[in-house]
Amino acid sequence: MMRLHLIGCAGALALLGGCAGWSTTDADLYDGLTENDVTLAARTLQSALELTPDGATRRWTNQETGHSGAITPTRTYLTEGGFFCRDYREELVIGERSGRFDHSACRNEDARWVWL
Repeated sequence: MMRLHLIGCAGALALLGGCAGWSTTDADLYDGLTENDVTLAARTLQSALELTPDGATRRWTNQETGHSGAITPTRTYLTEGGFFCRDYREELVIGERSGRFDHSACRNEDARWVWL
């Protein structure tokens, strides 16, 4: 049976997306997130991947920091091992900086979405 694990990322990076292929500016943008931002983003990501159809967007905004983000699932598929996976686009706005990132995640045995 295929097991899904997070790759070696720390803090907000591990909660929000995969690290493969990230540039320094990507990491710098994620480093600007507060703990509350990460909590809001992670909750939005889990619900978007679980409930949102491809092409629809779920958004979050932290009223305390003004930081915001959006998750848009772009493709849903089933692996040969029987796991549901989704490609998604993540958008972040941290102060004057913003970024758009493409990631993938699969649903594990515990019904949690785990980032590849």
